[in-house]
Amino acid sequence: METYIDKLAPWEERSAYYIEVKLGRKVKDLKILLKNQTEKMIASQITSADEIVASQGISEDIIQEIGYDIKSIGLGMSGLKAAFEWGISDVVWLLEKNTDEFQTVMMNLYKVPDKQLDDIRYKLDDTFATGDMESALERFREIETFIKDDFSVCISLGIIYFFHKLDKEKALIYFERAIKYARPYSAYYTSFALLYKALIKRDFGLIEEAERCSGEAIKFSPGFTEAIYQNAQYNALLDRPEKAITLLRKAIKEDIVYCLKILREQDFKQISSEIAKLYEEIRGQKIEKVKQVMEEVKKNVLFLDNAVKNIEKLGYDVSLEFSVELYREGNREIDLLVQKNSIFDAHIAGILLSLLPKKLNREKELLKRRGNQIHMDLDKQIKELSDGMTGKKKRGGPIFFIIHFLCGQIVAFPFGLYIGMPLGLCITEGLLFAICFYVNIIQPQSQWKEVGDKQSEQEKLLRVMKKI
Repeated sequence: METYIDKLAPWEERSAYYIEVKLGRKVKDLKILLKNQTEKMIASQITSADEIVASQGISEDIIQEIGYDIKSIGLGMSGLKAAFEWGISDVVWLLEKNTDEFQTVMMNLYKVPDKQLDDIRYKLDDTFATGDMESALERFREIETFIKDDFSVCISLGIIYFFHKLDKEKALIYFERAIKYARPYSAYYTSFALLYKALIKRDFGLIEEAERCSGEAIKFSPGFTEAIYQNAQYNALLDRPEKAITLLRKAIKEDIVYCLKILREQDFKQISSEIAKLYEEIRGQKIEKVKQVMEEVKKNVLFLDNAVKNIEKLGYDVSLEFSVELYREGNREIDLLVQKNSIFDAHIAGILLSLLPKKLNREKELLKRRGNQIHMDLDKQIKELSDGMTGKKKRGGPIFFIIHFLCGQIVAFPFGLYIGMPLGLCITEGLLFAICFYVNIIQPQSQWKEVGDKQSEQEKLLRVMKKI
């Protein structure tokens, strides 16, 4: 196995995508640049990926969904995951030193405020950030004489000696010190330094030691995805495919982009058949999961559609407000992605599918509100009708008909006589009968029927709303 004692290994060189990602820029600008470059890198790797991993024609918008946001990139190595490369170690370390976690650890390390020391540390960090490594090295050497247990100083010196001075033996000394000093304060930064120690051991041809260091890093930080991935690399080099595949499965679960990185990694060539089986397994699981969720979404879409139709049957037009056509379009798009039969297309389908339930729940809530408003309107109408009937003291029925008919004789009988017997009397008595019958029999029944219809409508609406 070739060793790289006094030179950078190919995997330690800055890749073409990160060639412009250098110190000397503001942290904010570095994050934006790194985000843009990771998206370009992913797009390029998808283009050349095996069919089982990704089909062609994945849009830039979708790549942004599976890429990295500014927040995750700002976390450094743990946030970059598959997008991390050793060649940008100095930039990644600068990002690390601007995280909340790092600041908290340093506050615990320097519990007693010391303005003079804080000023020196600030100047050190500022010099490192400019990319002037000669000046930074000189300043770090100065502070090293009276600060013996600051792991961050050791990591900075380790990175400078490793990538800028090409003195890996000296870099190893500083990373070992960093491991010792970080251990009481931070499991993560202990793991961080251990990965650099593992890398140097690998460069020296000591793969067993590299595997042990990266394995120790996982023990300190079980969720550190890049530590899991690198430990898988060393196990693959040691011809331990079963352990390597178990680790790669975990890494891919955390970041699908590792599928692309693995394809380009020479360390996995000797276990390529096992990786092919792993990809088949992941593809099958993702497609099956998408199908299961999609069936549930389709049921919810149909359910919402039926609820809208039932409300419309009551005479309320809500189809324009709550159209399910967009969700059907979404399902068709997801169906097409599943048919492409690749890991990335299934993963993208999962992303799109995860958005649909949220939108459907939003539509359900809006439909509930609309239903409640209709219910309140019906309540108001029923109350107004009932109050109107009460205001009339609920007049009606045979008794009131007889009373009104008899009282009406005071006018009807004389007027009938005036018109003439017997025709005039028949006409006035007939009119009186009709008026009394309408007022006391027909009209009250009609009003109460209207109240009953509104109440029936309200009950049907409630049945619909309970199902939503």
